[in-house]
Amino acid sequence: MIALHTELGVILLKKLVPDPPAKAISQPFYTIKQDMPSPEALLYVIQLLRGIEDTLDEYICGNAGEPGIGMLVNSVYNVQMGRSLAELVLSRAEH
Repeated sequence: MIALHTELGVILLKKLVPDPPAKAISQPFYTIKQDMPSPEALLYVIQLLRGIEDTLDEYICGNAGEPGIGMLVNSVYNVQMGRSLAELVLSRAEH
């Protein structure tokens, strides 16, 4: 829809020509090296999970009492469990 603003108000018009299809990206935004050692991969997983946990924690603290926050608290718990499991596997790989 296109909005046309006039002195009498806003008129909504249907767009007659659709947008062209999005151009396919030939190269991914990020890649994962296939030869990365497992302990190094686990360290990256742990860092990513910490980032998710920190982001969720900031959002939850800033929006305390809002509907749906309980579901996000559950997500934090799941991220913490995933991080703990990754740390356990990493510690076993180092011994």
